[in-house]
Amino acid sequence: MKRQIYSEGSNFADAQSTADVCPPVRAEKQHSPVDLNQFDIVHLFGKEKLEDIQRTISKVTGLAFVTVDFKGEPVTEATYFSKFCWCMRKNPVTEQICWSSDAYGAVQGTIRKKPSVYFCPCGLLEVAIPLIVRGHYLGGFIGGQVVCHDAPEGVVHLDKILMRPDIQQEANIDYELQDEMTKLTYDQFINVVDLAAMIINQLTESELAKFEKSRDEKRDIEELEREIDELRYQNKLKSLEISSMNYARHPQFIINTMTSIANLAIVEGAEETSEAAIKFSEYMKSLYLDRSDFWTMEKELDNVELYLEIQKIRMGDRLNYSIELPGNMRMQRIPSNTLPVFVEQAIIHGVGLKEEGGTVLVRVGTDGEDVVIYVEDDGPGYTNEQFEEIYGRLDNNDSCGVSQSVEVMSRRMRILFGREYDVTTEVTEGTGRRVCIRYPKYLDEGVRQNVSNPNRRR
Repeated sequence: MKRQIYSEGSNFADAQSTADVCPPVRAEKQHSPVDLNQFDIVHLFGKEKLEDIQRTISKVTGLAFVTVDFKGEPVTEATYFSKFCWCMRKNPVTEQICWSSDAYGAVQGTIRKKPSVYFCPCGLLEVAIPLIVRGHYLGGFIGGQVVCHDAPEGVVHLDKILMRPDIQQEANIDYELQDEMTKLTYDQFINVVDLAAMIINQLTESELAKFEKSRDEKRDIEELEREIDELRYQNKLKSLEISSMNYARHPQFIINTMTSIANLAIVEGAEETSEAAIKFSEYMKSLYLDRSDFWTMEKELDNVELYLEIQKIRMGDRLNYSIELPGNMRMQRIPSNTLPVFVEQAIIHGVGLKEEGGTVLVRVGTDGEDVVIYVEDDGPGYTNEQFEEIYGRLDNNDSCGVSQSVEVMSRRMRILFGREYDVTTEVTEGTGRRVCIRYPKYLDEGVRQNVSNPNRRR
């Protein structure tokens, strides 16, 4: 049966990929400072590390501390808190007042970009030490809980803003607990604050340096992994190239030999043998003398038709075939010699396993931005495992069997275009098998670098 040419394309359903080979994608190596706009204080340092810094400051200074984010909300557990302040923060009436006091300190740190000293609503001296990394305010350390009687008049008293008499009465605050708290002069407190700020700045820079080093080391490892993937990929291409060269050894000798056999068959009157030898010689010329990596769909299907004609001579009426190619796809590029092995598999399955023979159908169409080719047969619909049980291993010692050839061609498509372009097979028991070969219509959108690209738009 001859090829049918259509004037419009066909659309086919998508096929799910099952490949295990994914071409690597190269990326440029970059080392740049951390973009602090993408991090908050917890994500940059981690809660445990913040609490370690907080405990270190508390041990050195003797002050209570809690860490807040840029909104003034606590992000760590409090350390060295006095009994009085614990009671205030657990009291449902005064809890929000304490949070508001922390938020005030955080806001002052944002505005002033330096430690801010103030009296909390309960009259205790507090400090907000902003955590500023390379000009970015990420949060701060709120600490203090100090009784101080000699602070300058300019120090803000939040009790005038947040603590109303009715709240004090309702909360039943036990101010006698303040007698147990740390007492410092204002100058002593400022000295402690300066020490705490220095410790915070040094620890912050140290942690940021560790973070950047860890990030860069991770990036270096990822880059090495990409380079290894690239080398593996190039090695696979070389292996395919070497296999192809070995397979194509001395093609002209084979062609000349087949021509001689054809001539001898004519002399002896074996016309069918002569016809088969001539067609096989033509097939070999196209297969081996044109070493292009890609050629047109029309040339690919010419080779397929030559192969089917040879098999038709051998099998007679047991083999029927049809090739459907839309007219607007004749010049579509395709990796050379992609289809013959799948057609051979269809003949073995669709015709060889049925006494009455069968039909092989090759259909070309598109699905979105992809070319889709179906190779179908109407055989018994055996799976690959059932296939093996009937035929045994088709591969011989020279690794030229149909099964291996199919796998090599499938791997070739994965290497060229990626895992989503693996060859897939649908099996319907009693109906047959359908192989789907899919690849990008515009090859420059799918072919890996260092692979020739005949469809690149100029």
